[in-house]
Amino acid sequence: MKTLKIKIVFILLTISIIGLFYVIYLYNKPFIDIENTKAKIEATAQKIINDFQADEHLANKIYVDNLILVKGEIANISFNNGISTITLRDSKGLTSIICQMLPEANLNVLKLKKNDQIIIKGVCTGYLLDIIMVRCILTNDNFDEK
Repeated sequence: MKTLKIKIVFILLTISIIGLFYVIYLYNKPFIDIENTKAKIEATAQKIINDFQADEHLANKIYVDNLILVKGEIANISFNNGISTITLRDSKGLTSIICQMLPEANLNVLKLKKNDQIIIKGVCTGYLLDIIMVRCILTNDNFDEK
């Protein structure tokens, strides 16, 4: 009976130590340098929206946690607590891509207006009613012709 208790304590201790190392690993995982890293996927906003609506499970495997370069038309621009958010529209108007911009992109966001065609690079985090992208920046291609 005593050896069984020792084995259980040993197993729980081992699982706890492994769990602790995993938490430390996740906590210290470095962020992707959005500006200097090449996007893994390049697509239009409409294609990404269509992919999520057709098969959300497959689209999650393709897009989520990947750096994406997306081209689309601005439906809305908003500012809240120093963070700008750009919404890219769907041609049907039912779904959109919400892009939460990095603070250093705010000055460039001020130059944009509704219905502009833009290119945004950011990390896709998933699909709720809309597709969410975080840590987004505007590419230089947005300002070459302006």
